[in-house]
Amino acid sequence: MLQRRNKLKDFLMSALFVFGATHAFAQETTEFQVNHGPYLQEVTAQGATFVFTTSLPSFSFIEVKEEGGKDIKSYYHTEHGLRDANTVFHSVRAEGLKPGAVYNYRIRSKEMRDFQPYKVVFGDSITSQWYTFRTTDPTHEGGSLFVVSDVHNNSEQLDTLLNLCDYKTCDAFLYAGDMMNYIEDSETPFRAFIDKSVQRFASSIPFNMVRGNHETRGKLARSYPKLFPKSNGKIYGSCRMGDIMIVMLDCGEDKPDDTQVYAGLTDFDAYRTEQTEWLAQLVETEEFKTARYRIVISHYPMVDIFPEEELTHGINDLKAKMLPILNKAHIDLMVSGHTHEFAFHEKNKAGNAFPVIVGSNRSATRLDLSDGKIRVKVVDTSGKVLLNTLL
Repeated sequence: MLQRRNKLKDFLMSALFVFGATHAFAQETTEFQVNHGPYLQEVTAQGATFVFTTSLPSFSFIEVKEEGGKDIKSYYHTEHGLRDANTVFHSVRAEGLKPGAVYNYRIRSKEMRDFQPYKVVFGDSITSQWYTFRTTDPTHEGGSLFVVSDVHNNSEQLDTLLNLCDYKTCDAFLYAGDMMNYIEDSETPFRAFIDKSVQRFASSIPFNMVRGNHETRGKLARSYPKLFPKSNGKIYGSCRMGDIMIVMLDCGEDKPDDTQVYAGLTDFDAYRTEQTEWLAQLVETEEFKTARYRIVISHYPMVDIFPEEELTHGINDLKAKMLPILNKAHIDLMVSGHTHEFAFHEKNKAGNAFPVIVGSNRSATRLDLSDGKIRVKVVDTSGKVLLNTLL
């Protein structure tokens, strides 16, 4: 028996040694680099958030300068007196910027090879290229918006739709939910759409992400807010870009909270009530009322065409709570998805006092806003134009 135990002990020690050596080798051979991003979030007239990941734990920050200027300012993510460190996920907010100004920024990062209470050992360093972005201009009039939903991890489809909508001439990008199937692991959001967005525009122009019901699922669904950070910590919200007000609603799950597959882990009815209270306050603000254009992005379409069934509980709950507020708020257009079938509901046809576009799982919408009008073009992946109209 003793001999058997000794053999087992020797085997376990050997296995641990091999694992340790393999792990050390992997650490030594992994190239230290920025492996995702940077992508912009919550760009306002005075600030911007920069998000990126590094291949190894690091201490990272952002340097920003006004285009044409020489003064460089460093920004860090600091909480409770501690600058963020020894992590692979980085989100840095810059404030105090000028409205409507062009800025250059770059990433500075140092690998952290050892992080002890009284000893920190840095490894390789990274200084990225300079990227460019512009803060929002409160005096800007109109603009061109790209809206898509229900891509479900298909980044190549997203790329096709971006090109079909001439994305290089768009001022804003809005993702209306279900860009992913589920958040299965930390790489899922990047494979699904973030990396492709970075390749095309997201290092210079932000995208606004609206959560769909599929993004509420998966073991890492609770990590969603950190990927698309907002200063107020909320997922729903609004942003003002010049004379355009965009309202972004967070719809929650489509089935009742007590549905067995949710295992008692959801509370979306109460969450939609909380959001309704916020919406009622928003539409009374000066920022909302003075906007020339008011666009709502909602994963669920709010129209009276859905029966009272289990699979449409979320839609009907959202509609019952929020549609009365929106119908009085002089909304110009709602763009949604979820059904995987394109539809256009004219105002006052299905309980809606504003037009509603429902994108399919193979279409995208381009909005060109000027002179108080909205030119709408909806195109599918084959290049077929599903809608081309002036509102």
